[in-house]
Amino acid sequence: MAADTAAETSGLRQRTLAAAVFVPVILLLVEGASWALFLLVLAVAARCAWEYHHILEEAGYRPIRLPGTLLVLGLCSYFWRQGTGSDLAALLMAAILLVVVWALFEGPEHYAANAFLTLGGVLVFGILGSAPLLLFQAAGSGEEARHLVAVLFVCIWLTDSGAYFSGRRWGRAKLVPAISPKKTRIGCIGGVVGSALPIPLGFLLPSFSTASLLGLLLVAGIGAQVGDLVESAFKRDMGVKDAPVLIPGHGGLLDRFDSYFLAFPLAYLYVDMLAVFS
Repeated sequence: MAADTAAETSGLRQRTLAAAVFVPVILLLVEGASWALFLLVLAVAARCAWEYHHILEEAGYRPIRLPGTLLVLGLCSYFWRQGTGSDLAALLMAAILLVVVWALFEGPEHYAANAFLTLGGVLVFGILGSAPLLLFQAAGSGEEARHLVAVLFVCIWLTDSGAYFSGRRWGRAKLVPAISPKKTRIGCIGGVVGSALPIPLGFLLPSFSTASLLGLLLVAGIGAQVGDLVESAFKRDMGVKDAPVLIPGHGGLLDRFDSYFLAFPLAYLYVDMLAVFS
């Protein structure tokens, strides 16, 4: 018991120190020049795609690593330059053709799994991973756009913190033990509460009413928790406990940005549906 407590304390210390370094860096990139946000998205998408391919290889698959990663970067660059332009269909067709043909060189064994798991990574990390760029463009690519992305990052972090600390303190009943044994129902509620905490930052987002901003934060917060479960289900299916370690106390970047790949796309769809910036 004492050893478990010491391990938890050490893990919490590592999480806190890593957050103290990475949180300011990410916020500075988001609030800085627009190209800094673009490079941040590229770095996150590329690293998470690499970790995804690594997990697949550990599970015995042979993903098309180089074309898959390049296609992820290409999609992110496309969305940055063109938004959701009319030639997106042609780009996606080219991506699919490249992967299904390239996979032939890996041989017939697990061909379908290798090809379509690679394509799945392209779609998740290239399209869903580009959501912050699309939000930035939808908000006019100005000061409010930068604030919007920054507030959503804060929302995701507070969701994670609210779920973690409330779950540790009061959590008993498991949320979905078959997927994530440590997730609790109280932790889920704490995460939802945490997601709403950035509401005082509404003065940075004059295009949003208080109600619409609260809705945005809750949608992003729920998406963040579902994203965490999606990554847990993927790793459990692959028989892997953690992504390759990058951040001490946090695991791999995929472990830290799993929420990002659902929270930002849902936020973008919410903003698009409400036509906040029309």
